[in-house]
Amino acid sequence: MSDNLLSEINEKLKVFNASIIHTYVETALEPESGALIDDLPINFKLKEALKRRGIKRLYRFQEEAFNRISKNENVIIISGTGTGKTEAFLIPLLNKALEGERSVLVYPTKALARDQLARIKAFADEIGVKVAVLDGDTPKEERDEIYDNPPEVLITNPDMIHISLPLSKRFRDLIRSVDHLVFDEIHVYEGVLGAHLRMIIDRLRDFKRNINIIGSSATIGFSQFLFQELFGEDGVVIQGTKRRRGIAIHSLIDTAGGSRWVLSAYLAYVLVKMGLKPLIFVDSQQLAELIAKRAERFGIDLPVHRAGLPAKERHKIEEGLRSGRLDGVVATPTLELGIDIGSLDAVIMAEQPPSYSKYLQRAGRAGRGGKIGYVFTLLSTDPIDAYYLRRPQEFFNREIIPLPLDITNVEVAKVHAAAYVLEKQRVQLSVFPEVYRKALVELEKDGIVKISGEYVYPTVKAREFVLKSSIRGIGPSIKIRDTSGQNLGERQLPEALYDLYPDAIYLISKRTYKVQKLDLQGLEVRVSRVNDDLSYYTKPLYEVNLLEFKPISNKEVYGMKAEYGEMLITVYITGYVIKDVYAKKEKDRGMVMYEEPISFSYWTKGIIIPHPSLPDFTIDDSMEAFHATEHVLISAGRVVAGASQTDLAGISYPSGHVIIYDSAIGGSGVAKQLFERLEDAYEVALDIVSKCDCEDGCPKCIYSPYCGNNNRVLSRKKSMRLIDFLIHSNKESNENERWGKPIV
Repeated sequence: MSDNLLSEINEKLKVFNASIIHTYVETALEPESGALIDDLPINFKLKEALKRRGIKRLYRFQEEAFNRISKNENVIIISGTGTGKTEAFLIPLLNKALEGERSVLVYPTKALARDQLARIKAFADEIGVKVAVLDGDTPKEERDEIYDNPPEVLITNPDMIHISLPLSKRFRDLIRSVDHLVFDEIHVYEGVLGAHLRMIIDRLRDFKRNINIIGSSATIGFSQFLFQELFGEDGVVIQGTKRRRGIAIHSLIDTAGGSRWVLSAYLAYVLVKMGLKPLIFVDSQQLAELIAKRAERFGIDLPVHRAGLPAKERHKIEEGLRSGRLDGVVATPTLELGIDIGSLDAVIMAEQPPSYSKYLQRAGRAGRGGKIGYVFTLLSTDPIDAYYLRRPQEFFNREIIPLPLDITNVEVAKVHAAAYVLEKQRVQLSVFPEVYRKALVELEKDGIVKISGEYVYPTVKAREFVLKSSIRGIGPSIKIRDTSGQNLGERQLPEALYDLYPDAIYLISKRTYKVQKLDLQGLEVRVSRVNDDLSYYTKPLYEVNLLEFKPISNKEVYGMKAEYGEMLITVYITGYVIKDVYAKKEKDRGMVMYEEPISFSYWTKGIIIPHPSLPDFTIDDSMEAFHATEHVLISAGRVVAGASQTDLAGISYPSGHVIIYDSAIGGSGVAKQLFERLEDAYEVALDIVSKCDCEDGCPKCIYSPYCGNNNRVLSRKKSMRLIDFLIHSNKESNENERWGKPIV
């Protein structure tokens, strides 16, 4: 059945000159068996409930989790999709609940927390353990009941904890009195969100107090060191099986330079006609909308499931999938988590996920319940796709890289320092860790707190500041309104600059808009409806400059003194390029330059690498080599540091200084991960530039869709010579001053 299905799909892909170039069959045996339920010190009522569910024996990793959690040890449980990781922490916690202890289960989203309620409650009800959900949607009567008669198991989300700790005494009395905290799906907590989680836990512990912490994930690279970074405690890693339960067939598709977005929609159409239900994953809201519009042209209706949708609309889509009423769905990472959407037969990755961990997580959504799951990944012409087209087997043998995390992000700390001061009303400065003290100085400048002697106090602005804060990102957000003033959504800076510049074409819920006016001071953009079938789209032109650098650490890399530190970056949007939607290959229709650039400055973290100029290179030759090397190192970051296409950005100077920095305000930890693996990145970069068959630059090697000057001043061959020289020769360290006009 599967061979015939793949052959038929491969035949249909020929319409677009695409083909399946590699197939990997994933099978997983049951995890290793552990002790019998009857041989474990489990309450009789719980034993009987487990037996009624057919559970007479635990897996070995579940047994270890039971024993360690029973002794209040901090643990992280890692086991593949559908292998019983939830039961690994739930069984010991329900056993403790029968002894009077209480637990809080923290899920990364409200939707997932609600989704897990029925599953957990059905189990708990059998043994007389009370379970409840407390979030922003919990009615007042239910909240009062929870506060008056706390359940043994409370389910919530980190946003609720963040906001409620400073604003509700009843909530903080409840949450700080629990015995155990569980954080499920912890692979989500990377970058800025991971820093937010760590600081929420700091506040829960009042910075010093111990608290029993349990983490869980199906797909994550984890260590005891990362446990300390993420949770502020030491912990033990419990490893189940690395793979999901059941059979999955993974296929890599060579798009032959065609549009991934059109091909994704077409492949979904082919699968639907075969009677299969597909889920298409992308990382961008705009690309999700674009694919959904393309699917309509093939005669199938795929709704878009993404962050920012009204809850009613999101729930309607989820119910449509569960009931089988919908053919499939296009989603951003919102459906990466374990929300119950019924049985899906296939997952289409329209673009490579940001990391292998996320690939495995998304692949796990296909073929549950004993059915074969089909996973298709479209590889196009970008450098890393081309890298894996040459090395398809390596695609499935990658290391699961630990979460990138930066707990020194001052912008994140400002949110939590303000919340903590608001909660306590008066706090001694010495209580706070260093990053919080830095944040408090900034907060005092903004009038959010008042520092008087050794104490910090909230001002009248503190409450509003905390209420408006979000743990889902960092930095100010721009509200998107139509010409009548209706609110259509919002985007955070600095990402918003690259989508919402004047005259930009922007998609919302399959509808096409044009940006009329951008007001950075008022944090608002006005858009107007235009023809949904526009034959063009736009891409920004921009410049970036490094204004200040504060070094944190340095090391020698191939004779160069590379430095990692804090950076003050200014982005200038200078105009835009008009692109043809229907061209088989990317084609420019024209270029528009603004009279005055639009600028935005922010602090982040990044790397400075002072490259040498080869003896026979002119200044122009060197600039082409430096700029191309910047591009290819950012691409290599996707292999060695788990970066997504937009996690990192870069600047190149004629002096040879290449800057690679975190796109997120304050830093996300990705640049730090790249800094630590910089030698590996150069090895991957050399493979990319030396194995490409283009004349001197193309999308398969050094071109970037995010290049600020539309991929000019680039040379693959000169970058190859430079990197080869660095790796294979003994050169003296280059520490000349940075000079010249940068390009990005």
